[in-house]
Amino acid sequence: MKVVILGGGFSGAVIAKKLDRHKELELTLLETKEYFEYSPSIWKLLLLPSYHKQLIIPYKQFLKHARLITDPIHHVTPECIETEKEKLPYDYLVISTGIDYPIFLKNTKDVFTIKSGVEVKQHSEKVTEAHTILIIGGGLIGTEVAGALARKTPEKQIILVHPHDRLLERNTKAVSQYAKKYLEEHSVQVIFKEKVINHQSGVFITDTKRRIKADLGIWCAGIKSNPWYMKTFPPSVFTERNALKVNQFLQLEGYQNIFVGGDITSTPEEKTAASADRHGRVISENILRALRQKPLIVYKPRKEPMIISLGNGDGILTYPPFVIPGFIPAILKLLVEKIGIKRLN
Repeated sequence: MKVVILGGGFSGAVIAKKLDRHKELELTLLETKEYFEYSPSIWKLLLLPSYHKQLIIPYKQFLKHARLITDPIHHVTPECIETEKEKLPYDYLVISTGIDYPIFLKNTKDVFTIKSGVEVKQHSEKVTEAHTILIIGGGLIGTEVAGALARKTPEKQIILVHPHDRLLERNTKAVSQYAKKYLEEHSVQVIFKEKVINHQSGVFITDTKRRIKADLGIWCAGIKSNPWYMKTFPPSVFTERNALKVNQFLQLEGYQNIFVGGDITSTPEEKTAASADRHGRVISENILRALRQKPLIVYKPRKEPMIISLGNGDGILTYPPFVIPGFIPAILKLLVEKIGIKRLN
């Protein structure tokens, strides 16, 4: 039985590890990297690029039977996957390719996203040398990056521009207020209700025509589902924002042998590592149940506690209506990282 997994992030890695134990399966993982990467902590590499080795696990370390293919995919059809070198038919397919982090500027010189460890490390020297850094977006990543830079590099000028009227706007006002107070106490300039729309030779321009001079821009504004490789599938499987529609079993709408996990799903929940991990556990179990002709289990989205880092020694633990700020969330955040990586070892 041929099972193919597209994408080796949280969801794909969990599924691959669980199915790898079943030698009767012909398991293939397609992922451009040769290692799993703990993406929620990639921002740490801005100031400590050597920490990358703490955030990765080679797939071969926990996959003993699966085949790993690092060739880019070209097309995905209801029957097979096409790479640059071969066609891979499948009996079951898992799509867990994640999402894109587009930069909505024509001039992206000295502007980058917190998308992959390799990319962040490539800019770490520029971060060290920069005097002024502009963070574009005050969601989870933007707030964590601002907190880390402000705490670790107080000599730098850190500016954060956010289009909404408060940071972390999907959280409670108490969370937003604590984050804002923390950043401002550490000399971060926070600008609300403005969007960065242009970049010209180190000057960033907002929609109010404000001009901000900065050596670097870290783009933390917006995500985008982009399953471009699924052109042969009907429009009915895509939402208006190009996420993939799934049923209660995390099957692609209309396709019982295709499952979808991670950020690219249409599930109504925060796109977090914890959610992607739970997708992976449900999908791996449902593939095994389908093979044994047993009833599938239902995936139920749920609210999870969220830990927001604000640099070493401070953070916010939120599980509405509860908010716990300070040192304890910072320790818990580190523990979650260590446990999340160890679970794949």
